[in-house]
Amino acid sequence: MFTYQKDNSQYIYHYTKSKTAIDHILNDGTLKFSSFSKTNDPKETKNWFFMPGTNEGRSLDKYNPDILSKLLNPYFKEATQLLCFSKDGNLTGNHMVDNPRRGFCKPRMWAQYGDNHAGVCLIFDFKRFSELFFEQFSKMTYHCDNVDYEDRLLADIQMEQAFIINVDHLERRGEKDYAYDHLLKHKKRLYFEKAKDWENEAEYRFVVFECQKELFFSFKNSLSGILFGEGCSDSDISKIVQLTKNSCVQYQQLKWRNCTPWFDFGRMSWL
Repeated sequence: MFTYQKDNSQYIYHYTKSKTAIDHILNDGTLKFSSFSKTNDPKETKNWFFMPGTNEGRSLDKYNPDILSKLLNPYFKEATQLLCFSKDGNLTGNHMVDNPRRGFCKPRMWAQYGDNHAGVCLIFDFKRFSELFFEQFSKMTYHCDNVDYEDRLLADIQMEQAFIINVDHLERRGEKDYAYDHLLKHKKRLYFEKAKDWENEAEYRFVVFECQKELFFSFKNSLSGILFGEGCSDSDISKIVQLTKNSCVQYQQLKWRNCTPWFDFGRMSWL
């Protein structure tokens, strides 16, 4: 898992605080979905701006874009929940070369989501995780995919279909049903695209639509490894190992040699 890994599709990575891992994720065996409207990307947290359009010659005078946007945004965002992960880049099988490409070696991710290197990175087997996800959410509407990264200019998106509301369809279906139809049609553009500044996250998402209640995923035996941040305390490491020691989980701690990620191969106390 940590060395000589060639398959860049085998694992997905979730950064979190040690306390969250101990008190909730590993204690309960579940991951809690996040609300789409509460991510840290302004494209997702700020209201989308929609323009009205018609194929049937309707008058658009009564459809003020600001009011239309305010009306429909809650349907697109507040009932959409997601689980987010990082992935590996292209791997050669030589960890001396590959470490900076690994999904668990992203310094900004450690700083932003891994409690400034004091947290952990949970490593899941992608195939098993996906199978469990499909089993648990087969009766719900979901989509799982890589996130694309694209910088869009304002001039380029003025007439983009994902941000144009078809008022013909809206008047026939009503606000809620129309929003549901629209998001399914344009889900890849709306929910799986971010600006290039986020590109190094190499994100993969599991997204569930039309659900406003708290949502949890039972990951069962898909947890394959745990990487401890360099600042993760001995006490937290001990608690996490105790919670998972019977789960065939591999452990390692990340160290930084100058600006290069490396491992604490000398630490064997958790084995």
